[in-house]
Amino acid sequence: MRWTEQEYQDFLERTGANDVKHIPKAREILMNIGRPKKEDVIIRLNDEQPEPKFKSKTEQRAWSEWVPTTKCIEAFYEPMRLYLNSGSYRPDFALRMPDRTLWLIEVKGNWNAYKSGRSSKKSLKEAARMYWWLARFFSLLPKKGGGWKLEEIK
Repeated sequence: MRWTEQEYQDFLERTGANDVKHIPKAREILMNIGRPKKEDVIIRLNDEQPEPKFKSKTEQRAWSEWVPTTKCIEAFYEPMRLYLNSGSYRPDFALRMPDRTLWLIEVKGNWNAYKSGRSSKKSLKEAARMYWWLARFFSLLPKKGGGWKLEEIK
């Protein structure tokens, strides 16, 4: 069904959808589906994404403490896998910044804890060299006494 602009505005006024405000947890939109009925149908939309399941407490702490301070537009947890010459690499966070750049963040408690197997620091550096056109790559480590140390990898 196609509506003219006036028909759509009439529909919004008739159902009360013009007056619905955004509420952080959920919003209620009153809609009249199909032909006009005696009662409106209430549809609940959940606007909040569930918190991701983190692989470490450091990642969870960085997500709750550091990410909100970045003023990013969107934040994603482990959104992609980058294929490298030596295997694959999955960044912990991807942040879309206001200037439309993508930041890929690797969160570690410290670099010395991961001596077994392939170093994630080497993978991060290799990904930064291979995918320089895709994003800016960063490592994020907690400072002693609180706070975070963000270092760009080039």
